[in-house]
Amino acid sequence: MKKIFIILLTIIFFSCESEFLEMPDTFGTVDLDEVYSSAKNAEGALARCYFDVLKHGWPTGWGVGHGNLGSISGERYKGYNWHGTWAICESGLSVTGSDGSDAGADSFSQNWMYIRECYLVKENIDRVPDMDATMKGYIKAEATALIAYRYMGMFYRYGGLPLVPKAFQPDDDLFIGRSSLTDTYNFVVGLIEEAYNGLPDKWDTKYTGRMTKGAVLAMKARLTMFAARPLFNSDTPYLATASKELVCFGNKDQNRWNNAVTANEAVLTWAKNNSYSLVNTGGTVGQPNPNAIADYGTAVSLPGNTEVILAYKMDQSNTNNNYLAYYYNTSPYWTKDRWDTDNVGLLTNFLENYYFADGTTPVWPKVGEASSHPASEWLSNMSKMEARFKVDYIVPGGGTQANPGDNNWSLQGWGRRTGNTTTTNAFPNTGELGKGCGAPTKFYYKAGGRTWFEPPLFRLAEIYLNLAEAYNEMGNSTKALENLNMVHNRAGLPSITETDQSKLKTLIQREKAIEFVGENQRYFDVKHWKHPNIDKGIIGGQMRELQFYVNTTSTGGNQNLPEALISYWDANSYISYWNPKMYLEPIPQSEVNKGIIVQNPGY
Repeated sequence: MKKIFIILLTIIFFSCESEFLEMPDTFGTVDLDEVYSSAKNAEGALARCYFDVLKHGWPTGWGVGHGNLGSISGERYKGYNWHGTWAICESGLSVTGSDGSDAGADSFSQNWMYIRECYLVKENIDRVPDMDATMKGYIKAEATALIAYRYMGMFYRYGGLPLVPKAFQPDDDLFIGRSSLTDTYNFVVGLIEEAYNGLPDKWDTKYTGRMTKGAVLAMKARLTMFAARPLFNSDTPYLATASKELVCFGNKDQNRWNNAVTANEAVLTWAKNNSYSLVNTGGTVGQPNPNAIADYGTAVSLPGNTEVILAYKMDQSNTNNNYLAYYYNTSPYWTKDRWDTDNVGLLTNFLENYYFADGTTPVWPKVGEASSHPASEWLSNMSKMEARFKVDYIVPGGGTQANPGDNNWSLQGWGRRTGNTTTTNAFPNTGELGKGCGAPTKFYYKAGGRTWFEPPLFRLAEIYLNLAEAYNEMGNSTKALENLNMVHNRAGLPSITETDQSKLKTLIQREKAIEFVGENQRYFDVKHWKHPNIDKGIIGGQMRELQFYVNTTSTGGNQNLPEALISYWDANSYISYWNPKMYLEPIPQSEVNKGIIVQNPGY
């Protein structure tokens, strides 16, 4: 008898309703006949697919047991020395993994287990006796969309992949090698188009969170961007030892940018027709949005807002169970091993991306200066920072605008330091490490005591910035600026007017870094852009942290208060490892040793 595993979860997906995707009341090993004997059980199997597939890249859904992608993307400190992110920053990606992983920063084995789960649903849903044909068709399309989502993520992580068309059985030929990058791309596009044809534009409210036509259009939009960027869209592979067809298309084709424009414009057309829009309640087109804090905060934090096309609905309030939110909610409301998230502070390297609210670029202390800077300068700078910064972080002396009026989200109530504060004047050296110049608060705007968040997987802001990037690559600065400023203005900033293609490219990449900090995009973006500074303080190179000298009467959380600060300076923190082989993830050596899968170059 065929068997699959269904694990009982005590959470309900996608809404507060219990009608859809509640896990079946079973535990352990359940045969397919039982799973597909009722709509409730079958929907539970689909729930398992959503739960497993959509966590790709987030804690519990990647190859590292402690930390998150921000710590290996130059956004935040590398964590503690028992964190997998620390090991990657110290010595790079490994073919044997670290901290419980099977290799690199992904879980290669998870991908195939979860894809098989989806195929089992797709191939067996017709057996359900109490489900109508329309719903069965939708579920087949959902399963296909989930398979496409995992393949999309693997495409830009690994390049060419084994192409699996069904749930394999023990007597099938399981020896499938990697297909070319071109064939992999076409395979994923085919999955997306199949799913699109079977999905609805929207669901009833009680089914909120399920795949829609818009979600798979957004997949295609992202897929085409990675196909067009320099890493894959190239005549030659990034390392000479590579199997060329696995890691690049073998030709540089400008038409791939045209494809990206078409795919991303299709998302905007769908969004307009289905009541999705960038959250901007106060901004006239082309003008700074006066409600930038509330609108950006809503877009990244409020479940079900009009900007999010697809989110991971992990609404688990028990901090003992929600490991996805573990390295994101650093507030006192989080009670599970809070000390383990002390060292996730904002690096100076990433701070330098942010704007002042008037659109100018702040000047920060530099390593090697003759003297420290007065704290009054820091406090003045904090008062001038753009809206996104004030939502994304709680900082020494400046606090956060994430949850105004809530003591647990205040400097007084934070309960630990918000930066590298010390009562010893260590200038020009490091007095502390790990806490940087701020702790993360993104995803928790007006969340209060809510400890969970719903990771936004596709936001319309991504589509606008994709279009800005693609149009700029095509030499159309007018359309590039039009799309770039949709996001830039929403953040309360005056319009960017730069038309030089190279300079505009830098500004678009800067905007993407700011807007999507913490959303698992920068790690892949900078690799596929082949960013010239990738080894100079982004993924690799010298990482820096601001240091704060505070008065000797301040202890603990009191060191956060503005009156405690005396001076500040920048200092070298650690050198993060980079090697060009890391443009793509390694495949586990255990898989390579089977003699079927070809390893990515350099590993």
